[in-house]
Amino acid sequence: MQLEIRHLTHRYALEDVLRDVNLDLYAGETLALVGPSGCGKSTLLHIIAGLLTPTQGQVQSSFRGLGCIFQQPRLMPWKDALGNIALGLKALGVPGHRRRTQAAQLALRLGLAEGDLGKYPHALSGGMQSRVALARALVTQPDLLLMDEPFSALDVGLKHELYGLLREQVALRGTAVLMITHDLMEAVRLADRIVVMAPQPGRVLRSFMVPLAQEQRSEAWIYERTARLVQMPDVRESFGLPPLAPVSSAPADGAYEEAQTTDMDMETVASATPCCAQDATPHRGGCAV
Repeated sequence: MQLEIRHLTHRYALEDVLRDVNLDLYAGETLALVGPSGCGKSTLLHIIAGLLTPTQGQVQSSFRGLGCIFQQPRLMPWKDALGNIALGLKALGVPGHRRRTQAAQLALRLGLAEGDLGKYPHALSGGMQSRVALARALVTQPDLLLMDEPFSALDVGLKHELYGLLREQVALRGTAVLMITHDLMEAVRLADRIVVMAPQPGRVLRSFMVPLAQEQRSEAWIYERTARLVQMPDVRESFGLPPLAPVSSAPADGAYEEAQTTDMDMETVASATPCCAQDATPHRGGCAV
């Protein structure tokens, strides 16, 4: 199973929001789309979800089921937590008792208490609402999960907890995940591959592999790799950051070791041959972070 996007362009009126986007996503892979606000990440996600029809190009998917988590929980205010989680199962025609049982079991695994299941959205905290939204997306056991920055408004502790719950549930089924984020550290933490986009028009600049398995990534490793990633010229260009000053060829006393380390790190990040969007995308691979 895979998602295949070829030469996708989308316009609003006369303006290209996305231009010539090529992308592949494979079963069991987590792909992070990273870029500043306004580069078309959410528009691309809506096209993949079938909510928008692209102006040009092809989107082909062999994934059988689709789940979505949006920036806001978007819970139905007239349904309690259990009813919101079971909504997708109802749409699939699952009988009432069975869907309530499945929804309750998943809700408890995601950290909701039994007493929370009968509460309506206005009575749930932001963290609880996020858990309900995550459960609603996962309860139908989708082959493809689309995530549009669902953790951006949460505190650090809750984010880490939900990261772990997401990884656990996705690993159970080998679900493919396409996540949107402007948080490079979140991308390094969760993704197998990172695709960097730039605005005006929205386009793919570069693709990076994250070589270490998620369960093996320590906090120190995540911080280090994020620091390496933010030094890459394409990443800095995407986010409108100024170019880094070149390292002096004759560093002052005491600075030589640091300068050497910086050069070595950059060699580790960059591939031995030129790497650009055309080289790294849509095929598997790209430069290693």
